Amino acid sequence: MIVSKPTQDALMELIKQCFIENRKLDRIVSILGVKFAMNETANLIHHNIAHYFPALSDRIGELCLERYNISVLYGETPSAYEDYDKVVEIIHLIENRIIDFQSAMMAVCKIAFENNDINVYTDMLGLLAEYNKLVEQVILLADKVDYYGEDKIMEFDHDISHFWILGEIGK
Repeated sequence: MIVSKPTQDALMELIKQCFIENRKLDRIVSILGVKFAMNETANLIHHNIAHYFPALSDRIGELCLERYNISVLYGETPSAYEDYDKVVEIIHLIENRIIDFQSAMMAVCKIAFENNDINVYTDMLGLLAEYNKLVEQVILLADKVDYYGEDKIMEFDHDISHFWILGEIGK
């Protein structure tokens, strides 16, 4: 077997988690844009972070499974009905989700390495290196939202392009 069963299972779980992140982040940006009228923040997060996850799932599937003639199984994703009352809370939630996903990617790397799936391990390291840019961005957003505070969320929304380091993928 070119890719061990434990590595395959870990990859499938990570792919499923990509779609969970997309759904949860889509819900968050809907709240930012509608409830808080933070259209700049919602748009940047939506197009450059939420939409990153389905594309990442495709890359994981293509690089780590399909090239070895292993088809991707897509697990179920939960609904997203959450609501939030504070923008500071939302930005920190995004930061936590992005960092937790980074940990999940590192865990898959470790499983691949431990199962001698070096081909998958090296591809996952490359994807992880790219993903780290999202981590850098959300840490900066969390620092900035703490600086602005809940009383100045409109200023945060107005200024976000000045501390947006990912570029604008979706425009």
